[in-house]
Amino acid sequence: MPDNVCLIIAPSVFLLDERVFMSLGILKVASVLENAGKTVEMLDLSGIENFEEVAEIHASASPAKHFGITATTPQMPAAARIAGAIRKSRPDAKIILGGPHITLVNAAFKKEKTKKIKGRAAKALNILKKTFDILVAGDGEEAIFLALKENAPKLIDA
Repeated sequence: MPDNVCLIIAPSVFLLDERVFMSLGILKVASVLENAGKTVEMLDLSGIENFEEVAEIHASASPAKHFGITATTPQMPAAARIAGAIRKSRPDAKIILGGPHITLVNAAFKKEKTKKIKGRAAKALNILKKTFDILVAGDGEEAIFLALKENAPKLIDA
């Protein structure tokens, strides 16, 4: 398992002040990783206008092999652009998506599955699977260790 992990907070361009709400979930994941002896980089892109450029520059200089992005639903366009910026400079990197958006999409997908329908959640989940290497739905404090493994599943339902 690699020792360096970069965790990224996507910008919240829909808020008047992006630094009003702290992203506690990803900070808890960072704490768990550090307690396990991993080196964690935190890249908070809140309030950064040129966030794609910053993400690309950081990724190209970072020794991390895994980049974890947290995102709510309104942050998803920015999260997808961040993933693209990372891939531009680090095509070898594994990009993990966690946070409320994937958690809710996964819950809706499971509900659709029990009803034997393919609705918006199935479509959204397929798009996420194409954009990110690993999806973590639910609490990431334990799931992150599975996500960092070489043969991690595409979707981790934590």
